[in-house]
Amino acid sequence: MDKLYRLTFIICLLFINSKLSYSQSDSLDIYDYSFDQLSKIKITTASKVSQNVEEVPSTILIITKEEIKERGYFILEDILADLPGFQFRNIQGLNTYTFQRGIPNQNNLILVLIDGIQINELNSGGFYGGGQYNLSNIERIEVIYGPASVAYGTNAVSGIINIITKETTEKEIDINALIGTFNTLSANVGYSKESKNKDFGIRISAMAKQTDKANLKGQSGDNNWTESLDNYENDYAVDFKFKVKKFILGTNYLQKKTSGATFVKSVGTIYKDYGTLWNIRFVNNYIKYNNQIFKNIELSSTLYNRNATVLDNSVLYIVDTAQIGYYRPNNLTGLENVVSYSKNKFLLTGGVIFEYEQLAESFSISVSDSPEQKPSTPTDPDMEKNFLTSIFIEPQLTLFNNLYVSGGVRFDQSSIYDQVFTPRGGLSYKLKDQIIRFSYSEAYRAPKPWDYYDGMGNNSLLPEKMNSFETALNLSFLENYKCNIIAYKNTLDGAITKQVLTNDYRWINEGEIETDGIEIYFQYVSKKIKTNFNYTYTDSYNNKGIRISEISSHTANANITYSFNNYLKLHVGANYIGERDNPKIVVSTNSKKIEPYLIFNSTFSLLNYKNLNLQFIVRNILNTEYYHTSNRDPDRYRQSQRTLILSFGYNFKK
Repeated sequence: MDKLYRLTFIICLLFINSKLSYSQSDSLDIYDYSFDQLSKIKITTASKVSQNVEEVPSTILIITKEEIKERGYFILEDILADLPGFQFRNIQGLNTYTFQRGIPNQNNLILVLIDGIQINELNSGGFYGGGQYNLSNIERIEVIYGPASVAYGTNAVSGIINIITKETTEKEIDINALIGTFNTLSANVGYSKESKNKDFGIRISAMAKQTDKANLKGQSGDNNWTESLDNYENDYAVDFKFKVKKFILGTNYLQKKTSGATFVKSVGTIYKDYGTLWNIRFVNNYIKYNNQIFKNIELSSTLYNRNATVLDNSVLYIVDTAQIGYYRPNNLTGLENVVSYSKNKFLLTGGVIFEYEQLAESFSISVSDSPEQKPSTPTDPDMEKNFLTSIFIEPQLTLFNNLYVSGGVRFDQSSIYDQVFTPRGGLSYKLKDQIIRFSYSEAYRAPKPWDYYDGMGNNSLLPEKMNSFETALNLSFLENYKCNIIAYKNTLDGAITKQVLTNDYRWINEGEIETDGIEIYFQYVSKKIKTNFNYTYTDSYNNKGIRISEISSHTANANITYSFNNYLKLHVGANYIGERDNPKIVVSTNSKKIEPYLIFNSTFSLLNYKNLNLQFIVRNILNTEYYHTSNRDPDRYRQSQRTLILSFGYNFKK
């Protein structure tokens, strides 16, 4: 690391002495917009058609490619950690879990999309967190808060995260590589080309990434694992987008190869903490067609195929006597047709979706004869078939030029979980630059094979349902200041929870989870300074009035980016999560409390200087010792120590 420190010091000296001029950027940064212009930015995630932000009765935050770069984000959770309303359970292993607006879950209450196509794992409905998303190929991320099942159906309960990849441009090649502590390496390359009339275009991006994440060996990891622990994660991503006039052909390929060692304790148990492999692959293929078929009518059709498979060379556990192999294939094919009609101050959007999925009832498992021997390839598991037909309609009417009234209903017919009806309604009023919003919405999560068959199984499960009331005030003043204040009340009914029995467990519909929340977001922007601060109050409790474990009442985040000139930038960020209850007692502290923490991150950047990008990134600057909650055998999970990363990129423009 001494070499890395010296190299960084030399780069800093070069920055300081370069005396770069503050000139016009090649591309328009979103921060160059006024707040009135920002309110008219078009988004597509909320209702699947292009709308102004001010017209949508939902809380929406947009993270731009400029913010992703300037802040030195490495994985998707780094981005979400800076937003209001998000908390985490990172087990430093095969997955990380994200809780939006106060409900612990297995990532199955949030929909994650890439270019509008869901990437959630099909068998469980949960999305996989970690490093497999290619942040270098992101144009922006649209985050929708609150229930959105009218447009998206099952799993859109707490919110939606839509990762929108970069579009085709004139001929361009961009490369980026980074190196850092904990064996962290990453490289990606992107290629783009477009015809002069923009009728044809192609964009290809590929990424490979590896990291050991943190030091969890011995005492550093609460003595859960030995000094032999391997805790690697290798990630791969390929994005392909080919545009031909009104058609777009696309593929998103993600693969996550990671250790399963932190899933269980190894010290004092039969489990080994080395040699495991969790190998999961996601492939989304789609063809999109968009056309203005009449003056006021637009048609959008998408044919898609999704594959989410735990590959047959996965070994989740190695015990004293054997290696245990896992295999779980899943596949879904769908067709979505969305029609929007707009005239004067009226917008009507409707859609019909047909899906057919084949999902494994459970993992297929094979067992070897010794801990040194690889298991045989597991056999194909029994598959469950589901036919789904969905219809939704969402009208919106503008009154008096500044009052937006919207509603929506959805009907789903499944061959497994029967029928679900979902409504929503909203009101948004704009007075000069101020907006006040009211909304009511519902959402549901249908049981998946994981819920039906895990443990001893339960075929009588019903969909869990959410209803939400939300009000918000968006204030913009003095051109440079913006403040959002959001209050909401969510009720999750029939929550699918684990019931622990004498010698087994199963999933059941049990009780309610209510959440009262307040989110405050403040932003200040000037030519040289971009800063924001957010605070979230969350009170989650069950029908007996008992607070929900793993959820802190208070969280806050702050970010400030200072531009010395148009190229040289310094970013400093902070994340705070207050005290929260662990599901069980932590032996090392003899308490169920997980202590609050405050961590700082920083990125020093030279961006877009003669097509060159250089960055020095420090995560957890003060090397704070902090922990996340656990619903696994380890009592709690130590989070990453100080991480240093050096990044280099270059853009070969036409």
